[in-house]
Amino acid sequence: MNLSVVYQPAVSASTSAYRVRDNQGGELDWANAFLDGQRLRQLSPRSLRIYVYDLLDFARWFKPQHRPLAEITESTIVDYVPHQLEQDPKPTSQTVNHRLGTVRCCYRFHTGQEIPAGQVHFQRRYTRRSPLGYGRPRTTVAPGLRLKQDRPVIVPLSAEEVAKFWQSFRTYRDLALVGLMLLDGLRSCEVLALELEDVQLADGQMRVRGKGNKKRLVPLPPDILEVLGHYLRHERPLTNSPLCSFP
Repeated sequence: MNLSVVYQPAVSASTSAYRVRDNQGGELDWANAFLDGQRLRQLSPRSLRIYVYDLLDFARWFKPQHRPLAEITESTIVDYVPHQLEQDPKPTSQTVNHRLGTVRCCYRFHTGQEIPAGQVHFQRRYTRRSPLGYGRPRTTVAPGLRLKQDRPVIVPLSAEEVAKFWQSFRTYRDLALVGLMLLDGLRSCEVLALELEDVQLADGQMRVRGKGNKKRLVPLPPDILEVLGHYLRHERPLTNSPLCSFP
């Protein structure tokens, strides 16, 4: 029996648009109940999409075992990891860890507790500091398997490369796009979603809609204020399109 993801946009506020179904139209109850719960929490469609494909991968491996979700243990998780590492293309450690985290969240959603240890015991030790930044770091022990993730070495650009980068832009619109991401820390999707009414040049700030449609105000540095002013006066068409419109 094959499982797949189905998207149905016309749904209620408490039902996820993403569903896991078999080839006969039957729903995978434990997966879809979890997705509905996350929809009720007002998670963004993008987050729900990530969750559903994590659960789909696990369900395709787990369903042929004909066991209820409540019976899984950390031994089940350990058996699931080699299945992922044998896939082609091989998923990254970050992807595997995210899938394991989704399965653990789904288990907690249905049982109200953590996945029991089973026959294997993996422990991870890490240090945590006080949120206020004082005191000694505390060692925390977390159960459960987690793959080691490689940390890429970030090589900074030279002064010449930075100058060449900025000189490559030919319009104020492009400068504004990049400047908002570099100087204000906006995501690319947040910049593209900006509307003209979000810009408050007189107050030197901008309203941004982020993950989960959460709104926040960010200050606009003087350089960005100047570039946005030139863009609005000389380049932007007189339409109700998004702030950084494209022809």
